[in-house]
Amino acid sequence: MDQPRLKRTSRRRRSGPARPLAAPVERVASPAAAPEIVSPEVAIVVPSYNGRRLLEQTLRTVERVLAEGPRLEVEVVVIDGRSSDGSLEMVEQQFPWARAVSSPNHGFGHATNRGIERTTAPYVLFLNSDLFLTRAALDAMRARLEADPRLAAVQPALQNPDGTRQKVFGAFGVIYSPNWKTVRAPSRVPIVSFACAMIRRDVLRRVGALDENFFLYNEEYDWCVRAQRAGYRLEVLPERVVHVGQGSTAPSPALILEAQRGFLYFAQKHGPRFVLEGLRLAMQFEGFCKQRIDPRPEYREMWAKLEGITAREAYLESPFPLSGRGDQPARPDQPAAVDPSGALSLAPT
Repeated sequence: MDQPRLKRTSRRRRSGPARPLAAPVERVASPAAAPEIVSPEVAIVVPSYNGRRLLEQTLRTVERVLAEGPRLEVEVVVIDGRSSDGSLEMVEQQFPWARAVSSPNHGFGHATNRGIERTTAPYVLFLNSDLFLTRAALDAMRARLEADPRLAAVQPALQNPDGTRQKVFGAFGVIYSPNWKTVRAPSRVPIVSFACAMIRRDVLRRVGALDENFFLYNEEYDWCVRAQRAGYRLEVLPERVVHVGQGSTAPSPALILEAQRGFLYFAQKHGPRFVLEGLRLAMQFEGFCKQRIDPRPEYREMWAKLEGITAREAYLESPFPLSGRGDQPARPDQPAAVDPSGALSLAPT
């Protein structure tokens, strides 16, 4: 059986099993033949923050998946948000075929964008650090994007570790058919989950990457709206993968506030004014009431902050540090810069 070839960009190597990997990868057929430069076919970007145990399981799964089936040229990048649990060192030591990058923790969108910039493959797989990939899902996503250039992104069906259907997207879940119907064939959907989604790089060049004004949550909605307004479609495939769900992010009052703040920013970008105003008033009233009746002090503080944000219409006041890049990486009219290796740079030049 052919073994997978994992493209690895150069970096300092630590202890771990020796692997015949380098970047760029060359195969020489004979002394007289010119070297064959092997280009990656798929890039896998894994944002991670203080989730070492599940991250290790996720990368072990990726390793097994790539050892199955025909050879596939893959580049894997883990963007670690300066974890304190040794995640970065674990990746460097146990998975030398993956590039481990330490980056300030400015949220999911920031980490994912930095991973996109460091890869070159025509298809980019966003993979949560608590999601267990299968070869069937990987091959199906790539084949579907290759077959239909109208598709911007595809995702497999998500299931819980116990095998049950995983319901996602909160209130938006009512318009997401896989929440209540078994997926038996590629099906068009209005949103895809970035827990596991493969995206065409040429679409990222056209509509932009993720808006870094979102720290966590809502960036999926924003990107999917922009892709569909540009004329592309989104699909969910019947192949299934296991997603632990909240395995990489523990719930907290700050995350609740970020979800509400981010949704108001999303509505400001894409919705009519009367919808935004209705949401703002509803959340302001919620904050006003719950800060007075919630028995938990940390939640009362969060509700008070929500009331303040909505009263001031300060939709960019995240409880977490944002990157400062804002929505510039996501502007469709922002020309992409390409470094000498061919990697896409989404930052303004």
